[in-house]
Amino acid sequence: MEEITDGVNNITINASDSHKKNRIQVSNTKKPLFFYVNLAKRYMQQYNEVELSALGMGMTLQLLLSH
Repeated sequence: MEEITDGVNNITINASDSHKKNRIQVSNTKKPLFFYVNLAKRYMQQYNEVELSALGMGMTLQLLLSH
């Protein structure tokens, strides 16, 4: 039992893996399309890939942005 508690105490969680830095959460109402286009361009320069995330009506804007 002591081995298990030692193992649990030694677990480290890498926070950078749980929070992706190249993710853009697209909203249909908060920002215009050009804001997300420019942001995606900057992310592409830094990370070479961008992950788009949206819910509801934001999916339409996400689709336009991906093209």
